[in-house]
Amino acid sequence: MDADRDLRDGPDETVLIIEDRADIAARLTEAVVATDGVTVAGVATTLDQGINLLYDLRPRIVLVDIGLPDGSGIEAVAACAKADWTVDALVVSIFGDESRVFEALQAGAKGYILKSGALRQIGDDILAVLAGGSPISPAIARHLLAVLNTGVEPKPEAVESQLTDRETEILRAVARGYKRHEIGAQLGISAGTVGNHITSIYRKLEVGTNMEAVMRATKIGVL
Repeated sequence: MDADRDLRDGPDETVLIIEDRADIAARLTEAVVATDGVTVAGVATTLDQGINLLYDLRPRIVLVDIGLPDGSGIEAVAACAKADWTVDALVVSIFGDESRVFEALQAGAKGYILKSGALRQIGDDILAVLAGGSPISPAIARHLLAVLNTGVEPKPEAVESQLTDRETEILRAVARGYKRHEIGAQLGISAGTVGNHITSIYRKLEVGTNMEAVMRATKIGVL
């Protein structure tokens, strides 16, 4: 089994799509259907419908747009974070500005993908979330780095010395938006080994997602 997927045996994981544009919703649906281990539970075109389906269908993953006709998709992200079952929200949006990105992350989004990217790869992004990752578009990663670099704090030697050279190398690749299997190919190691290093990075930086790791490492000067 692909180490990036790490899906448990049994029924496919379900995905709820909250997207008001029919063409984008169709492309996302097609990408999910083409991905082994996941299936589309439902499609909502409004925030209200999306939140109702969230509780009715209890999906494992929610793909959510930010700009919905009756409100912000960030409300759906927050609803996922408060749900009484395991459900992760992955933002798929045209908006990549600072305020929306940080608001989505603070609400609990596990990843942030721009619609300008290759939506056919959304299946890989979903599998990355299921494996504990936090996929982000390269443009968003660069934006986060640029924002955080304006106020870098002095680097604490204790944290810096804890990260190995390989962990720092992997973290830099994560900051550039590369997925685990891509990092593994670049470094000549398996995606599972990359995942082990990322788990170690999370523990040392006291974070729980790729985005938090990049933000924390940049803020303290490790990157």
